[in-house]
Amino acid sequence: MMALCCLPLHADTSLSPAFNLQSDSPGRVTFFGSDSADLFTKEINESFKGVLADDFVSTPDGKFPAGFLNASPQSQPWYGTMWTRDAGTFMRELVQWGYYQHACQVAQCVMDFVGTNSDGFVAFPRLIDPQAGPQSGSEMDGQTATIIAMVALWQRLPLDDPFRARLYQFLHQESSPVRSLDHFLKTGPLIPGSGEFGGGKGHDDYNVIQNNLCALALLSTANMEDQVGDHATAKKWRKDARTLFDNIQKYLINEKGSWIWGIDIQTLKPNHTDTDSATFGGSGGLNGVVCMSADVLGFDSATWPWQGAVEHGEKTFDELCDFPLRKEQFEKYGFWPQMNYTHKGLLTSPSYGQGYALQDMLLLDKLAMADHGLEFLAQTTYKSPDLIWSLNQYHYTRLSPYYFYERMYSPDAKGQIELTAGCGPLNLVNVSEPLKVARLIAGVDDTSMNRVQIIPRLPPSWSGYHLENWPICTSHGLVRADISYERKNGMINFSLEIKRGGNIPKLAVRLPGKNGTIWKYQDNVEKLKLTSAAP
Repeated sequence: MMALCCLPLHADTSLSPAFNLQSDSPGRVTFFGSDSADLFTKEINESFKGVLADDFVSTPDGKFPAGFLNASPQSQPWYGTMWTRDAGTFMRELVQWGYYQHACQVAQCVMDFVGTNSDGFVAFPRLIDPQAGPQSGSEMDGQTATIIAMVALWQRLPLDDPFRARLYQFLHQESSPVRSLDHFLKTGPLIPGSGEFGGGKGHDDYNVIQNNLCALALLSTANMEDQVGDHATAKKWRKDARTLFDNIQKYLINEKGSWIWGIDIQTLKPNHTDTDSATFGGSGGLNGVVCMSADVLGFDSATWPWQGAVEHGEKTFDELCDFPLRKEQFEKYGFWPQMNYTHKGLLTSPSYGQGYALQDMLLLDKLAMADHGLEFLAQTTYKSPDLIWSLNQYHYTRLSPYYFYERMYSPDAKGQIELTAGCGPLNLVNVSEPLKVARLIAGVDDTSMNRVQIIPRLPPSWSGYHLENWPICTSHGLVRADISYERKNGMINFSLEIKRGGNIPKLAVRLPGKNGTIWKYQDNVEKLKLTSAAP
C-alpha cells in the first residue's frame, strides 16, 4: 500500500465560485404501458428530487460546504459523509440529466476536499468528511468515476465558462488524479486500490472493476486532451488504457472466461480468503465491468475498443445467473441476489445487485430478463414488504413510497433473516444506478463527438416513453430535444424534435425489426419521424 498524507489542494474553500442552481433545466422522462412502467417513472422522479432536497447541500451551513452530497439523509447511517464513488456516480447522473450547475458545485466540493498523496498526486479517499479537512487515499473507483463525470461535465459547459477551464486544470495538472494512474503503471501491471471495490479487507489489491474504470477514465480524459489539441498526452493515456485492458485479460480472468474479483499485488494470484469471483462468492459487483464501460464507450457494445469487456462480462453474467439460488430466485420473482451466500443469498440493492444486473441485461439486449427484473425493482420499491426502517442504532422513516432504498429482499427472506433497510431511503448510490437504468432504456447515447446514437431498449411489457427537454451533447454544442418512442398496433413509432440549440450534425437510431435491429442514419437533424414493424 502506498504511503498517504493529506495535503490540501485549496486551503481556503471560501474562494470557491458561486453557481446558479436555479438556472438548471433538467430533462424529464415518462415511461408508460404497464403498472411497473408508471411506478418506475414516479420512483425515478421522486427519488431524484428527494436526493437534491435531503442529501445535497446547496448552500454552506457551517457544517457542510456547498456541493456536499451526504451518503444518506439525516438520522440514517453515513449521514455527514460523502463517499467518493457514490458522489462520482451521482455527479454523472446530474450531468446526463442536465443539472449542470449542480454538477459544477459537486465537482468544486470534491476538488476542495481531496488531498494529495506522498507521491504528490491527487488521490481520492473512500469518503470525504468536511470536519476532517482534505484527505487522500486509494479509492480508485471513487477517483475514476469522478474523473469520468468531470470530463462529461467539461464537454457540456460553454467554451468560455471559467469553471470549464478549472476542470481542465484539475485533470491536466502535473499532480492530477489522471497522471497518478500513469504513475502506478510505471511500477506494476495494474493499478492498486482499496475500498469495497478494492481489497475490501483493509489493504489494496488489483481489482477488475477498479482497473477497468481506470482504463475508462484514461480514455475519457484522452478524448478531452484531443479536443484541446494536446494529442501527445491523449496518445499516452490511450496507451495506458490499452496496457490495462491487456493486463486485465492476462491476470483477471478465470479458467471459465469470467472475471476474477481481485489478485494480490505481490503474487498476482487470487486470494480466495478475501476476494471474490463469479465462482467464489458471486458478487453482483462483477457486473460493473460491462455497465460502467457504457459511461465512456457508449451504449453499443459492438463498437467498444476492447471486446474482452463484452466477452468476459457476458460469461461472468451467465455464470452468476446459473448459480442455482440466483437462477431460482430470478425465475420466480425477478430478484437478483447481490451475493451468493451473504444474507443467505436473499438480499439485493438497486445499485450493486439489482441495478448493475439490470444495466447489463439492457446493454446485452436481454430485454425479457430486464422486464422481469424491473418488475421486481419497481413493485418492491413501492410496496417495501415487511421492511424494518432501521439499522443497528439508526431508526428512520421513508417519507415517500417512491423513494429507492438500500436493502431489498426476496419474498422468501421473511423469517430467515432480519429485513432491515440498511442505509435506508435515498442512499445516494441506490438512486444513482436506477437513474442510469432509466437512461439506458431510453438509449440516448452522446458519448461520442462523432455521432449521437439513440438505442431504445424498451421492456417487452411496456409500451413506450417520452423524453422532454432532454440534453444531448453534439460536436456543435448542446441541444435540447423532445423524443418519443411507442410500440402500438404492431408498429414502432419514433419521433425527435429539437427544441433549442441547433441541430444534431450526425444521428443514428437503432430500432427493433422483424428480423433483428435496424439502423437509420441522418445528418443535420432538427425533426425526425421513423417507423418500423415491431418484432
